[in-house]
Amino acid sequence: MFNIVVLISGNGSNLQAIIDAIENKTLEGVSISAVISNKSEAFGLKRAEKHNIATRVFSLQKYLKDDASRNRNDYGIELAKIIREYNPKLIVLAGWMIILPASFLVEFEKNQPIIDVINLHPALPGQFAGAHAIERAYESFQKGEIDHTGLMVHKVIEEIDAGQVILTANVDIKKEDTLSDLEERMHSVEHTTLVNAIKLLSTQQ
Repeated sequence: MFNIVVLISGNGSNLQAIIDAIENKTLEGVSISAVISNKSEAFGLKRAEKHNIATRVFSLQKYLKDDASRNRNDYGIELAKIIREYNPKLIVLAGWMIILPASFLVEFEKNQPIIDVINLHPALPGQFAGAHAIERAYESFQKGEIDHTGLMVHKVIEEIDAGQVILTANVDIKKEDTLSDLEERMHSVEHTTLVNAIKLLSTQQ
């Protein structure tokens, strides 16, 4: 079985797309061994619980507040240890809103087996790295700088949204679009592309 751990911070609609793909056999041989959130109120946790998937909350703010000697690198190491408890072959960032410290990635690079970490970013390679990518693409379209946007699933490295690209998808922007229209269109494409990326990686093992 190709076990994955999914990291979320909010609603979990991409998580739901993965769950649905597993249940309808689009993702054969794939299972979610845990869903981890940095926020206890994240609705994605309820989605996971509804499908009897193990959940964990590991808050960066609480972790740092509980012990003033701790830092973000300590958090990254501890998060990596928690994830390893679930024996994943892949870690999927699906709306995880914390930049992972280098210490997190090092934990998976130096320990065997090496586990890939992938992220879904709502922009094409080399465009709109970091936060608010959809809004920035929308503004760029309004200025006539681009005629479409897109998204990518990529491997996570220390540099933000700059790791090896696994899959991309173009997303149209229409003249009459509001930002909400574009966000809705982006999310529908995200769900399919993320599932396809997991399928690709799971079948390469």
